[in-house]
Amino acid sequence: MNREQQYSEARNKAIAHIGIAVSSSGKIRDFLLEKGYPSDVVEDVIDQLCEEKYVDDVRYAKKILRTRSGSKAEGRAKLSMRLENAGVDTDIARKVLSSPEYADENTIMDVIRDRFPAGSFSTDPAEAKRELAKAIRYLESRGYSSSLALSSFRKLLDDVE
Repeated sequence: MNREQQYSEARNKAIAHIGIAVSSSGKIRDFLLEKGYPSDVVEDVIDQLCEEKYVDDVRYAKKILRTRSGSKAEGRAKLSMRLENAGVDTDIARKVLSSPEYADENTIMDVIRDRFPAGSFSTDPAEAKRELAKAIRYLESRGYSSSLALSSFRKLLDDVE
């Protein structure tokens, strides 16, 4: 099979694989390479599909990030890793995540307000301290630093007082 036939077949398989969904360049690259197409043909197909908007890393990244808001919000480091695993180009992921709406200082407050509403901590100081430590561990599992988590809880306390 000559290069032109490989290109045409790879392009058709990629479009069929994408269907009506949005996909990342990395996912399509992996799919076509697994099908055995040469890397130069794969890169040409991806370039063309990006140009035709069949593949759009920015749109795909924003779709993923929309699902990670409110109580499901995550820190930038974790979001970056999530986008990388989803096949989004690193430069595009960095550009999308540079938006202030994904700043850890903003998203952590959404998680805290959704996950730990006012009055959810015990009035007993020892129990409240354990609950706060557990809350901070939870936020760390979401990719936030412990210092940011603690300072965010302090900020909320200052706002209440």
